[in-house]
Amino acid sequence: MVSLLLEILKLVKDAESEARKILNEANVEAERISRVAETKADDVHSKVYEQAVAGARRRSVELQEKRRNEAEREAEIFLRHAQEQIEQIRMKAEERFDEAVDAILNEIVS
Repeated sequence: MVSLLLEILKLVKDAESEARKILNEANVEAERISRVAETKADDVHSKVYEQAVAGARRRSVELQEKRRNEAEREAEIFLRHAQEQIEQIRMKAEERFDEAVDAILNEIVS
């Protein structure tokens, strides 16, 4: 009977020892998984950040291009309008010149 109790105690001790070993291995594996997950999370965060920055840069370039095109169109309109005004001024100056010449000739002839 004593040998049976010793055998049972040995089995319990071995089972406890095996349980501690399994628990330690599980803790080691959990730490490894945690480190891997943290690394992957950092990688994902970095990629998402880089994509966000790249998207913002693309959008900035698009907006700059749009604003430049708008400014060029406005400048062309302004220049066309200025050319028209210059032409009108030139035509009025010619009319006035012709009127002045006619007035001078009339003064000389009269």
